Amino acid sequence: SKAAEPAAVEPFENRFTAFVFKIQDNMDKSHRDRMAFMRICSGKFERDMDVKHFRLEKSVRLAHSKQFVAQDRSTVDEAYAGDIIGVHDPGHFKIGDTVFTGPKVKFYGIPQFSPECFGKLRLKDPMKRKQLQKGTEQLCEEGLVQMFVQPHVGAQDPVLGVVGQLQFDVMMFRLTDEYNVEAVLDRLPFT
Repeated sequence: SKAAEPAAVEPFENRFTAFVFKIQDNMDKSHRDRMAFMRICSGKFERDMDVKHFRLEKSVRLAHSKQFVAQDRSTVDEAYAGDIIGVHDPGHFKIGDTVFTGPKVKFYGIPQFSPECFGKLRLKDPMKRKQLQKGTEQLCEEGLVQMFVQPHVGAQDPVLGVVGQLQFDVMMFRLTDEYNVEAVLDRLPFT
């Protein structure tokens, strides 16, 4: 069973329930696509089904459903409790979101770890500020990096935090590869 409010959800229940555990942007750089990966906790998923979104309190359609094995992706018509699917995300989903049919439910249990490494980005080309902002916002939504804004400075000069150095390395590569932004990471001495 999966911990939820108002009660735990059992995998054999008929109603469909799932939670988003990962967001991935730019899986195909030429299309700038965005996928929300969700784990089905109960019921049956059917392609293009309408579900209720707990946080947004509205109905959304789970369109363009895919399953991934290494580099291969295939369309999913049906999936069941325990399966993981990716659905096209026009910006509706965040990590931890719950979708369901039937009675309202909200899942618990998506941990967010405290960052241990901090830094600030400095652009090599100041004309790429918009690309940098878009890239860091999307990487924050994916959960790769956390953004901290100093109240007296604002969002112009955010502090970025990650759990480990490898996340900074991935962030720098993706900023260059996906957003065409050359930046330097200035590490900060905070812990």
